[in-house]
Amino acid sequence: MGVLAAACAGVLVTSLGWLVVQGGSGASDDAASGSAADKSVAQPDGPSAGQEAAVVFGTPRYLACARLVAEGTVTGVEAVPGARQHRVTLRVTSAYVPEGSTGPTAFVLDDALATLRPGDRVLAGVLRDRPTADTLITGEGNIATARARVTASLPESRTLTCD
Repeated sequence: MGVLAAACAGVLVTSLGWLVVQGGSGASDDAASGSAADKSVAQPDGPSAGQEAAVVFGTPRYLACARLVAEGTVTGVEAVPGARQHRVTLRVTSAYVPEGSTGPTAFVLDDALATLRPGDRVLAGVLRDRPTADTLITGEGNIATARARVTASLPESRTLTCD
């Protein structure tokens, strides 16, 4: 539990650092004002505040390079045999990439982040070149903030290619 708490704290600090770098967008106020349940944002392989914004979740470049960006309710979490990962099944309520896909979908999540349970609401992102989800957002406030960023970035993402 201590390692998981430390990892979550590190991710939160990195995410807040990125929000500060973005300056004046109001997103830092949203992230700082939610309840404790709204502060679960994990980007295990996400960029630090100083890295290029091309791979930051919710940006046009991220969406152009993603194979999955979807929001929904967790319906199952199962350990992957022989791996330190879990397969998460999601009942999709909003699919951004691929756009309009419906029905259940699944993605793999590293054990360090596999604290999901059936019934949890999540917004997940998986880049094309990654075997596991690189972004997992829980908490209604965090999901709403990320959803706004994703929907605003979708039109531009359709004009880009993933290099």
